[in-house]
Amino acid sequence: MPTGKPLPRKIAVRLADLRRHYEALEHIIERTTEDRFVEAMRAGEPEALGRDVYPLERAFEILGTYVAELNELGLEEAGFASGDRPANLRLLERERVIGRERARRWRAILQTRNELQHEYPDVRAARVYAAAADLARDLPSYVREYAAWMRRLGFGESEGR
Repeated sequence: MPTGKPLPRKIAVRLADLRRHYEALEHIIERTTEDRFVEAMRAGEPEALGRDVYPLERAFEILGTYVAELNELGLEEAGFASGDRPANLRLLERERVIGRERARRWRAILQTRNELQHEYPDVRAARVYAAAADLARDLPSYVREYAAWMRRLGFGESEGR
């Protein structure tokens, strides 16, 4: 039986929408190898970009944004002033919401997402693909830890009640 207060709308909406973008990213990674992605990026031909590059980049960008926003919103609900994205990850690590390795991995993922979003021409395709694959591998565990944190803050179902 649900106990506790409902999740804040902004958090609930992002958590609910994560699944479809996560499943899309998994699908894209399954059908687009790193070599194919890198070659399509290097060639720069419109058909290859539309088929092999843009879908992965967009799913990666959306999911990275959602995670960064969830971090900020969660910290605010916990009574902390959120800062920039690396500072938020350090705070989440310090508060034992996420572990050191996860914080390190997400700093790299979100840095790559930031570079991609600002379309820096020197962002290497292999780095984007690797960051997207890291995000896809780590997102389910991140969401479980985030949900547990929200329960500790008194939202949703609570363990042991």
